[in-house]
Amino acid sequence: MENHFTIGIAGHIDHGKTTLTKKLTNVDTDRLKEEKERGVSIELGFAPLELPSGTRVGVVDVPGHERFIRQMIAGAAGIDLVILVVAADEGVMPQTREHFDIIRFLGIERGIIALTKRDLVENEWLEMVTEEVRDWVQGSFLEEAPIMPVSSHTGEGIPELLAVVDSILGTIPERDVNEPFRMPIDRVFTIKGAGAVVTGTIYEGKVSEGDIVEVYPLGERVKVRQLNVHHQSAQTAFAGQRAALNLGGIDFKDMERGYALTAPDYFRKTDRLDIRFQMLEHHDFALKQRTRVRLHIGTTEIMAKIIYYDRNELQPGEEVLCQLQLEGEIIAKTGDPFILRRLSPTTTLGGGQVLSPYGVKRKFGEKTVELLNLLKGGDEWQMLQYVLAEDGYATTEEIDFQLAFGMERLESMLEQYQQEGQVERFHDYVILSESLKEWTDKLKVTLMKYHKDQPMRIGMKKSELRSKLFPNLTDKLWREYIGWLKNKNIIEETDETVKMRSHQPVIPAALQASVQKIIQTLRKEGLSVSGWNDIAQKNGIKPNQVNEIKVYCIEQEDFVSMGPDMIVDAKVYWDTVANLQQQLPQGTPFSTPQVKDLLNVSRKYLIPFLESLDDHGLTKRVENERVWIRMTAKAK
Repeated sequence: MENHFTIGIAGHIDHGKTTLTKKLTNVDTDRLKEEKERGVSIELGFAPLELPSGTRVGVVDVPGHERFIRQMIAGAAGIDLVILVVAADEGVMPQTREHFDIIRFLGIERGIIALTKRDLVENEWLEMVTEEVRDWVQGSFLEEAPIMPVSSHTGEGIPELLAVVDSILGTIPERDVNEPFRMPIDRVFTIKGAGAVVTGTIYEGKVSEGDIVEVYPLGERVKVRQLNVHHQSAQTAFAGQRAALNLGGIDFKDMERGYALTAPDYFRKTDRLDIRFQMLEHHDFALKQRTRVRLHIGTTEIMAKIIYYDRNELQPGEEVLCQLQLEGEIIAKTGDPFILRRLSPTTTLGGGQVLSPYGVKRKFGEKTVELLNLLKGGDEWQMLQYVLAEDGYATTEEIDFQLAFGMERLESMLEQYQQEGQVERFHDYVILSESLKEWTDKLKVTLMKYHKDQPMRIGMKKSELRSKLFPNLTDKLWREYIGWLKNKNIIEETDETVKMRSHQPVIPAALQASVQKIIQTLRKEGLSVSGWNDIAQKNGIKPNQVNEIKVYCIEQEDFVSMGPDMIVDAKVYWDTVANLQQQLPQGTPFSTPQVKDLLNVSRKYLIPFLESLDDHGLTKRVENERVWIRMTAKAK
């Protein structure tokens, strides 16, 4: 597939960037009246360029004046190769240095240095400037870059420059156009009869006429009516290309530079970025904790505060892993380059890369820095650990949002890590195996202590266990986890309780004889039972053991509760239910007097019995009568 590129031309004001662009492309990129009158580029200039090989590329001419650095950064975002312009008659100047710093921090890896106005200097001077420039770029990505003298006036060196551009672009790997579409907007205008038009360099993916795209931060969906690439109509535009999109369903006044177009439902807004930031070494001040700064990312400019986790100030030349707390919402991806500038005076502080676009509020300390270090190297496993570290788990959707690997790549990764025993999958939840072991160890300890303290109980209430150990787990993940524990033969559960698989409720030996007497008493009394507390205490059960034995008997299904102080032998109870269901057929309402006549018991016992039928889901009340809703009597 054909590759697509954008070239940026940067450098100090009046060093001939726009003139060089015009010489290369035959397009005058100074489009504003003020630019024509002052001879200064204020806004971004764009032009198509056809190289000797036939490859068509976009060219961005960025403003050189210090007051237009915002426009410069917006234009430099997304370019593949930079031509850094240095006038041969002046050499390296302040904005040359600042543009160079910005280009470095924006992650541009390929460049050429063009010594313009070659026709104005002697060879000896040219050699001196060349040496100065070569020394200046030592240790940077331009260290081995070609330094090419050119004259836009005479045309000297222009063919050679084009040939070198063509050669370098030919070495760049093909872009992946299958990623979700994203294009930061650097210009918005309207065309009579067509409507809103936006332009930008496509960062990722592709877009076609008729596509629905999302406008951030508005969240509105619009249709791409028409596409223009390199001043020509196109059906599709690809990553790396400069493109103009005519949008339907939105007014151009509702958009501005700094907004972005994206594939729908893929990106989400954020107001915290975890970052790697390096401060420029030439400053003479430290950047203090929570300093308010100006963030430039893509074509967006927004205010932010810088939050350190391991220091209270950053010295010039130092690098730090930290967070930006934004004063609004943007979209970003892991790996996006950015620039930070000082509010006053407006100078470039430094730059770096986004480690995670969805930062969360974290504690000050080395532990947080260690966590951010997982993201620094770009290792897939470490990046996944970072996302899972906060809670020990996340959904695949949450992971994909943070890492933006794409679901196919993510699923392949997770399958590998699961086979290696590093993660477990609970459907759409991913859990670190280490975290799962910690959870399960805690659960075992808690349940075993509960069984030791409450030997007669069948198990611990699920709600109690969850609130004690896992209060933040979602309902779905809690259910999945309990199911996993059952499949591993670690626990057993009832509707309300959970227990270690090895646990069997038992009555202490000293109480077994008393319990047997209670059972015999209750079987003799039928439904007309005495109060449980009275029976228990008459049979030698201490007050502090009365309730425990009652719960044990009910959980073992030896008894059925008919109220707070009334339990009935289970066989008596379910035999009574079976008898009633034979005499009172389903579908026919029956009254309390009818049941009283059949059972021959007083209302003192009859009413609790009937209410227990409702509680067990066997009957429901219809005004003053009841009807059977379940005919599966549990006769023992």
